[in-house]
Formats: sequence, C-alpha cells, structure tokens
Amino acid sequence: MGSAGGISIDLENTVSVVIGASEGIGAAIAVGLAKAGSRIIAGGRDPEKMAVTVEAVREIGGTAHAEAIDVRVPDAVTAFAETVVDKHGAPTILVNSMGGTLIRPLREVKVEEWDDIHNTHLRGTLLTCQAFSGAMADKGYGKIINLSSLSAYRGNPMRGAYAVAKAGLNRLTSVLATEWGPLGIRVNGIAPSTTHTPRVTQQLKIDSDREAALSKLSPLGRIAQVEDMVGPALFLASPLSDFINGQTLVVDGGLMAVAR
Repeated sequence: MGSAGGISIDLENTVSVVIGASEGIGAAIAVGLAKAGSRIIAGGRDPEKMAVTVEAVREIGGTAHAEAIDVRVPDAVTAFAETVVDKHGAPTILVNSMGGTLIRPLREVKVEEWDDIHNTHLRGTLLTCQAFSGAMADKGYGKIINLSSLSAYRGNPMRGAYAVAKAGLNRLTSVLATEWGPLGIRVNGIAPSTTHTPRVTQQLKIDSDREAALSKLSPLGRIAQVEDMVGPALFLASPLSDFINGQTLVVDGGLMAVAR
C-alpha cells in the first residue's frame, strides 16, 4: 500500500502497464505503483534495463514482469497488448512514459528525426491507448496516465520537435478523455519540469552551469527528482482521482507560476 500526502492508496488486485519503465520517471512510477500493491508489467526496448526495474519491484515484495515493446512500430504495440492481456489480464492502469528527446534548432531538424520524436511520444501514445482501450472498456474502468513535459507549454529553443510532440500529447490526452470517459476510462497526464533522469543527468554533466541556472529559477530552489513524479502518478492511478479526467498536471515546483 502506497501513500500520497499521508493518504493511503491501495492498488491491490490491479495490473499496471508502465511503458518506458526501463529507467528514469517510468521506472520510479513502476516501483511506486508496486508499493501500492499493483502488479507491474514493464514495457520497453532495452531488456537489460527493464530487468533492473523488475528486480527493484521484486526487492520490495512486488510482482513484476517485463515485455518488449517498441511503440514506434504499430504491429509491435498490438502484439504487446495482446500478450499482456492474455498473460496477465486487462490492466487497470496504463502509464505512457516514453523517453527520448532531440536537441537541435528547428531549421536543422531532419524529417526522419521529426518523425522519430513524434512516432515515439505522440503516435506511440495513441497506439498504446488504442491497444488497451478495448480491455479497459470491457471492465468499465481504467486509468491512463500520459507523461508530457513542461516543454509543451514553453517555446524553449533547441527542443522544438520534442515540445511540439508533447503539446500534441496534451491535446490527445484531453480528446481521449472526452471520448472514453463514458466508457469508464479516465485519461490524464503529468508534465514534469527538468528532472534528474539518467539522460538529463548526463546532459547536466556536460553543461555544468545549467542545473544551477534552472534551480535558481525554481521557487523550490532545485530541479525535480524522478521520485517527485511518483505521488502525482499514484494519485491519478487511484480511485482518489476518479472525477479528474482530461487534465495534465504540471509538476514543476512552481516554475510556471513565476513571471519572468
């Protein structure tokens, strides 16, 4: 059983599919859901990294299995969903935490790079949602959580392709919520600010001044840790949020509230 803000969250007898559970935010959310009692299906492209997440869940007494998926390939998404439902039953919770970004000015972005970013974050999320929507609709209940980004709201230079994909993801989240709410499926999102994932940590090592600059901008004086996303995810995955639908929760330590 997990907790958020001191309130106990019980996800016993649920199955959570966490795509992008190989590392970073997805892995942290997978472990958090397991602590709350959910059985975890970790989906991703890297078997070795997924094995680490599965082991982390098992170390806390949880149940986890790994299944390979590349959300850029439609047939792979369909096969993944069929395997999950056949082996583990219909999921109650689906978390889309796809990784990958592109740091390049838009005038230099190649078509194949644009397509890869959008096929991962935007089209890939649509495909996974579609693939599990039938099983959730049959149950009359489901929680989908899409990981967006603060970049969806800000015109940050050098990250335009990623920002546009995440902005589209926010609108996808709201449209799916309106279409699937009558089926009992709630669709919401989380938009983190810069977070200490393994990829970001490597970038910050190269640009040593960036973390200090970002921390100075934040009212809380730091950038996010992956654990900061677990509480919001648990809340959106649990019955506590059953009347919340179509929202993307910004988790940024107050950065967006600061006028600059």
